[in-house]
Amino acid sequence: MTKTSTPLLRAAFLGTAMVLLAGCGVMDYTAPTADVSREFSAPAPARDAARGMQWWAAFNDRQLNALIQAGLARNLNVAQAIEAVNEARANARLVGANDLPDVAVGAAATRGDTEGAGRVVDTTSANASVSWMIDLFGRNQNARAAAGAQLDSAYLSIDVARLTMMSAIAQAYIDVRYFQETIALTRQSISSRRESLGLTETKVEYGSAPRLELVQAQQLVAQAEAQLPALEVGFDQAVNRLATLTNQRTATLKAQLQRGAPQPRPRYAASVGVPAEAIRNRPDVMAAERDYAASVFNVGVARAAFYPSLSLTGNIQPINISGGGNLKVWSFGPQLNLPIFNAANNANLSVAESRAVQARLGWQSTVLGAVEEVENALAAYNRDGRNIAAQQRLVSAAQETVNLSRTSFDIGDTEFFTVLDAERTLLDARNSLSQAVRQQAQNYVTLSVATAGSGLGPRAVQTAAVPAAAN
Repeated sequence: MTKTSTPLLRAAFLGTAMVLLAGCGVMDYTAPTADVSREFSAPAPARDAARGMQWWAAFNDRQLNALIQAGLARNLNVAQAIEAVNEARANARLVGANDLPDVAVGAAATRGDTEGAGRVVDTTSANASVSWMIDLFGRNQNARAAAGAQLDSAYLSIDVARLTMMSAIAQAYIDVRYFQETIALTRQSISSRRESLGLTETKVEYGSAPRLELVQAQQLVAQAEAQLPALEVGFDQAVNRLATLTNQRTATLKAQLQRGAPQPRPRYAASVGVPAEAIRNRPDVMAAERDYAASVFNVGVARAAFYPSLSLTGNIQPINISGGGNLKVWSFGPQLNLPIFNAANNANLSVAESRAVQARLGWQSTVLGAVEEVENALAAYNRDGRNIAAQQRLVSAAQETVNLSRTSFDIGDTEFFTVLDAERTLLDARNSLSQAVRQQAQNYVTLSVATAGSGLGPRAVQTAAVPAAAN
């Protein structure tokens, strides 16, 4: 063995020993388990995964289905979430590149009289260098794990954006049909009140009724007419909201929706199940857990900065390549960095540990918020059926009261005040029923979205494209 090779062998031995230590600093992470009750405080329908994933199909409404599909294809918030996945992918590739050696090649050529002797010399040179940072204490491995968790979170954020968008579309569509129904009821009431007004005018003209009854009839018509503008504004605003959510022209969408349709009502129960089922598959809870995992692995990255780092570097540079290379410079060997005192490392570790605690608390807060959301939705959802039944009975009674009061007034057995009160009561009852149907549909959407599982899950989206803008 030559003396020249002895340092290289020692360096190789040191490098091998250090490589054997690689990975000893990788963080041990276990996903947290949600501490939730075994059952919700209110009765909850059984879980049906298939129905839960397609919850809007319960309305059996072709127009709503088309709007949901348009939102999935064109919504800009979803497009932003998809682009965030592209960013997370690129970041994961960037972190993964730290495990690969860096190789650089360069070349140069010069021509000139370097000695001032009137002799022109051509010089050509090239160099090649390589450096490789060996992951001794898990810095790169923890960074890769953190980047992977962040990529998972980005994928889940797409599902969060989609659920939020679909919920907003369904709620706006429910509002559109509610305002259409209320506008129609109000116009029917105005027509009926105008008939009563005409009858009253005739009686006042012939002296069989006092002028007070005429003024009251006119007042009743004006009250109903005054309600129309606000309802029409509500309809327009709901259509505008749908146009924004689906990235369409308002005029085109409004023309489609003005054809009218019954108020949407769910045909079957929402999919809920027990708290563990309802919470486990929520994409926002899963994304919060992935964010927590990333923060834990980042603690491992910060801890690895306290340990030695080893890099292998090499360089070779031949000169006068065109002349056969009369000089070659080369070097190869390991470089060991031993951090002795670095205040920044302590600060970075404290920051990483604090962020991990915050992420854990954020996950717990997300779980609690999800449980509260489901509990609130259940409390309303379970009472909607009784409310609608009571409102239907009230409408029937109010309609019969109007019919009887008109008959009594026509034959002179009652005053016109009775008819006026009956008319007001009937319109209020119809509007209340319409509002109850609207509330039932909205509570169904809220509950379904609160317990809906992730549509795609981590790593399911393989391509990302920005939805087309409206023409």
